[in-house]
Amino acid sequence: MLEPHVQAEILRLHFGQGLSRRQIAGRLQAHRKTVGEVIERRQVRLSAGERNPRASILEPHYPRIQKLLDDAPARSSVSILQRLRDAGYTGGISILRDYVRSLRPKPPPEAFLDLDFAKGEAAQVDWGEFGDVFGNGTLVHAFVMVLCWSRLLYLEFTLRETLPTLLRCYERALRFFGGVCLENWHDNMPTVVVERLGRLKRLTVGFQAYAGFHGFEPVLCGIGKGNHKGRVEDGVKLVRHQFWPGRHFVDLDDINRQAVEWRDRFANRREHETTKKIPELMVEQERSALRPLRPEPYDTDDVSACQVSPFFRVPFESNEYSVPWTMRGKGVTLRADDKQVRVFYSRKQVTTHERCFLRGQKIKNPAHEEGLREIKAGASRTWQLEAIQSFGPHACRYLDLIGAGHRSLRREADELLFLATVYGRAELERTIGKLLQQGIVGAGNLEQVLRVSSAVPEAPPPLQFPDERLHFVPPGPRLEDYDALLLDARHDEPEEKEKP
Repeated sequence: MLEPHVQAEILRLHFGQGLSRRQIAGRLQAHRKTVGEVIERRQVRLSAGERNPRASILEPHYPRIQKLLDDAPARSSVSILQRLRDAGYTGGISILRDYVRSLRPKPPPEAFLDLDFAKGEAAQVDWGEFGDVFGNGTLVHAFVMVLCWSRLLYLEFTLRETLPTLLRCYERALRFFGGVCLENWHDNMPTVVVERLGRLKRLTVGFQAYAGFHGFEPVLCGIGKGNHKGRVEDGVKLVRHQFWPGRHFVDLDDINRQAVEWRDRFANRREHETTKKIPELMVEQERSALRPLRPEPYDTDDVSACQVSPFFRVPFESNEYSVPWTMRGKGVTLRADDKQVRVFYSRKQVTTHERCFLRGQKIKNPAHEEGLREIKAGASRTWQLEAIQSFGPHACRYLDLIGAGHRSLRREADELLFLATVYGRAELERTIGKLLQQGIVGAGNLEQVLRVSSAVPEAPPPLQFPDERLHFVPPGPRLEDYDALLLDARHDEPEEKEKP
């Protein structure tokens, strides 16, 4: 139906200025038939009303439906439909569901209790989705964490909601707060909980390990109970309505730069609507109640293992990253954070790429193809041997010995080129020399020695004692004490009798 002011304009143009229906329809961009209905009616209609009211196909069955619900109030619409079919009802279930819904008593509005938290007792965590900001099919997500007592807010934007991403945001948030709460409240996000039945819950192994590392208790909100984490829900709304509108971003780093500025200048310095206090000032009182962070960092990398393809690429998420072509067929480990994807063979890092968050991309390093194009173009059959001989005299001697034995010269050459890619030519030449001095050959032996020599032992973290009285430095030894012990021992020895 046309708006009332449009109807009034039609009547004015027709009866006041004498314009035809066609002229009025063209001027007001309205359908000529609709204009004619207004002219024939000669009045402005404020509501559409029912033009041709007709009885519903379900109306003859109203008494039967009411009786079925009286007998069993919990009866479903599907069950009622089956009974109505026997009574001749030929309609669909949609109008039946609407009618049954109108007959069922509406539950009274739910009453809520205020949740009060002590200092350092709890924090609340949630995600917010902000759509495809850059038009490349990648969604932007906001990680929000709020301290329940002081209402201090931490904000960070990401391109993933995976468990490693969640843990990296968690680590930065805890360091921003300066400690850990006793409890952290979440909704039923799949990175935190695997399944839930009533009060029984089973957390994901990764998140359970992280909670144990920092010593907090994960608390799951009730399903569909957004009020259980109202503090962080309000934080997400604050970001959505006060930070996000009207801003323009170049990339994710630009979003986070603007988010940090807004968080520190406005969000945490505002007078909170509920507490009427400044979160930045209140957190100074709450930090003393937070549990201290552990000094060693938690490993939050995405970790996966795979085999290098014949095209010397490794898959990660939905993309492929190149590695040196001599590593084809080898098993490697991938570790990724927010910025980089690193590829390791054993503990040796072989290459690094900037992480790509698009999908279906092939990320290549031209240096990984060095030497391969020359081979494909028609290099000599002995190119492998020539490349290895260029390592040094130990490598030349090694090839002579392999050629005189039963080992496959081609396979040994492939392995030597691979080891040179991972550990470097100079290190490989030195290791070959060491093994030759011991009369040992074989690429497997070489790799074992290289792995051991390149492994850097990790020192265990220092022990942390909760009781300050246990923090002491033992006194150093004094030489006088040893002298005293020695003299006392001599006095205790029996004197030797003189020989006759």
